[in-house]
Amino acid sequence: MEDSRLALYSPIQVDIIDRDNPGPSFPLQAAGPEHLDRIMNVLWSLQSQEDARNAFTAPEQDWSEICEKIISVTRTTALIDGQPYGVYFCQSKGDLAPKEVDDLRWYCRNEWENGWGEGYAHCPSEGPGLGLYIHFWQDDSAPLLTREQLEAVQKAEQCRPAIKEITPDTFWTLLAQAKNVCGNDQKAAAYWLTERLLELDPEQVLNFHSITHGYLELADKYGLWNAAILLQEDDYNNCGFEDFRAWLIYQGKETYLAALRDPDSLADLADCVNFQFEALPYVGDMAHERLTGRTAYADISPDAQKRLTSELKKGIVYGAGIEFPHEWSEVASYLPRLTAQCLTPSELRSNISRGHLWNHNDPDIRRARAIMPRKKKTRSPKKKEGDAR
Repeated sequence: MEDSRLALYSPIQVDIIDRDNPGPSFPLQAAGPEHLDRIMNVLWSLQSQEDARNAFTAPEQDWSEICEKIISVTRTTALIDGQPYGVYFCQSKGDLAPKEVDDLRWYCRNEWENGWGEGYAHCPSEGPGLGLYIHFWQDDSAPLLTREQLEAVQKAEQCRPAIKEITPDTFWTLLAQAKNVCGNDQKAAAYWLTERLLELDPEQVLNFHSITHGYLELADKYGLWNAAILLQEDDYNNCGFEDFRAWLIYQGKETYLAALRDPDSLADLADCVNFQFEALPYVGDMAHERLTGRTAYADISPDAQKRLTSELKKGIVYGAGIEFPHEWSEVASYLPRLTAQCLTPSELRSNISRGHLWNHNDPDIRRARAIMPRKKKTRSPKKKEGDAR
């Protein structure tokens, strides 16, 4: 059997400190193309140095633990469309099956956590200056693609409309693009969104962060919390409910607005596996901090956030009952489809017998329950001819 060679490609993250211009580090995306050649020359030179062994050389490995076919795995770097990539070459006895390639990917990502693919370097200046100091690493959320997959991604990216300004409309467009590329892989989606934001000005990244948190706040409603509890089959604390609202935002504008009109509409998504997106509220903050060295929370005034949230609210129609914390005995009436999909009649009876779903000692809950909810509007059947008075 002839030996085969497989290459896997993954973007390298680079943060830069310009030693001639004091300030925080900044990502390669914000540095401009003038630094690329210097950085790549340093990365290539490092590969032959003993002190770079952890970054560019796989440790001793019994490859049979991954796949009996593997002979060796080596690593190098390449510049592809202006992006530094780590390239992993696998020599094997015959072609690897898809499952074996997945196992190899798992191995590479596991080694990243152990320092393989991470290092620091000095990029000297061509003149009298001190030059650049870089920190480079492999992000375990980044894709690890075959050459064919990489070319397909590049082709899709070339067709993707570029977003240079984050407004409420382009916010939803960017999320739709992430969903199209990453599907329900939330780790990949958070990475993809962060990469896109790093290409923008810090002001636009702040806009993304503010809009995300505005929509999170506007979805903080008891009726939606009732729906979240049904879908997750568990009681929710505040953090869990925020992760649920982040998941709802990631589903897109139409789904988000429909859920605020009527949380029972989420019955159409009840077959999802994961109803939480823990990383989404922090994507804008992480990108902003890499670009500026400051957190987004520190750079947005409460008054500005309040004004933005008020503007976003103008596009939302809240349905009847969404401000009311429904007890188990009331849930089936408020959310009939979700209740039927998520609970058997015996499970619902058991929940009712357990007691209160909400803490009635909480003054906020007492105030909310003191205001009886409006009933949902239902379509009246059309009267037959002759019935009209």
